[in-house]
Amino acid sequence: MSRKKKLLFINPVSRLHRDFLKTQTAKYPPLAFAILAALTPDNWEVELLDENFGDFSFRPADLVGFTAFTSSVYRAYEIAAIYREKGIPTILGGIHASMLPREAGEHVDSVLIGEAENIWKSVLKDAEKGKLKKYYHGSQANLDRLPKARFDLFHPDYVIGSIQTTRGCPFNCDFCTVTPFNGSKYRMRPVEDVLDEIESLPQDKFYIIDDNLIGYSKQSAEHAKAIFRGMIERKINKKWWSQSSMNFADDEEVIRLAADSGCQIIFLGIESEQEEGLESTNKKLNSRMGVDKYAEVFRRVHQAGISIIGSFIFGLDSDSEEDLRARKDYILNNDIDSYQTSILTPLPGSKTYKTFEREGRLTRTNYPFDWQYYTMQDVVIQPNKMSSETLETVMKENFKALFNKKTILRKFMKGLRLTKNAESAAWALSTNISYRNLTGAELFDEQYFTVEDLIGKLR
Repeated sequence: MSRKKKLLFINPVSRLHRDFLKTQTAKYPPLAFAILAALTPDNWEVELLDENFGDFSFRPADLVGFTAFTSSVYRAYEIAAIYREKGIPTILGGIHASMLPREAGEHVDSVLIGEAENIWKSVLKDAEKGKLKKYYHGSQANLDRLPKARFDLFHPDYVIGSIQTTRGCPFNCDFCTVTPFNGSKYRMRPVEDVLDEIESLPQDKFYIIDDNLIGYSKQSAEHAKAIFRGMIERKINKKWWSQSSMNFADDEEVIRLAADSGCQIIFLGIESEQEEGLESTNKKLNSRMGVDKYAEVFRRVHQAGISIIGSFIFGLDSDSEEDLRARKDYILNNDIDSYQTSILTPLPGSKTYKTFEREGRLTRTNYPFDWQYYTMQDVVIQPNKMSSETLETVMKENFKALFNKKTILRKFMKGLRLTKNAESAAWALSTNISYRNLTGAELFDEQYFTVEDLIGKLR
């Protein structure tokens, strides 16, 4: 009987901002590996080396596969170099490699461009023959044919699982790479497949990784509602969160069913409270809605007992120094429970990246090393209306105002009153602590802390 070949997947984690992962709830399983493992023939043994749970140590393999975001791709290149020195073939996929395949090809033996599902078995056959191609081009997957992900691959200490119900986005916002990678067509998985997969999750909490859970049409909203109803009918007693656009609140049945099925918190792409900011990012849906309608969205979501993570971008071309502070004040003074405060970061493949590259306004260009700074917490641009140094200084001030213990506790107590849902409010609190750790505890001259540490102050 011939020996099984060894396929080693590696989930690299950037050396910068590792403190974000100090809280267990900030760690999410790399779902792509679980899908590819399910598509891998039985003559391969599959293993995952996950730097979310410890630094890399060498393990033998016949083929090593990586996926990486822009901020973690340098780490992938570092580890790949170790295997290449030993003559072990390496392959890299994911969004960064798909946007910059020539760069990736300098650091690994093979690059998988686009979605991997339709091409994966061909990759493995070529690997078995010792004839990997330099580049593979994956087409958009038919989500009707996705296998059930192999969750057994993941480290048992993940407290939150991951699933996916849709792919694609027609909006193509300037700062985003979802449309270049997954396409503009909104594709939906069969509802029963999704429900079966949710039931098979080992965790009682999970993250739906869709870029927009309810989509942009009546059909896509009905797809989401069918999943929520199915969870209720099957009595799947799990808590979850996901991402959506501001149209999440358009259909009251969507919100009610989401809450009844276990939704605790929803990530809303707000980006800016100013019309000029929305125009500068091509955020069309929010522009059509109007910034004056945001408060009603927050009210409807809270009324259902769901907390809100608001996504905001600082350093837009429309932003002055005063606008940065005004956006911070908007977050503090409005009913937003948790907040992702990103510094504008041009990611390869986005329209924003092309603009900043063309205009010579990227300040971190020692690639691939400097990709580590494309975290959305570090300044890598020359803004339009201020210096890079001013942007960095003001954002440190903003982080201190938004993520100090007093503010986080006040947001928690307010969210508790608005949602009347202690678990939902606790999810928002945990999220704010993770974002605080991401910005750096050194800003606060204090140690990192947990939800339990902070709630203890209320007793």
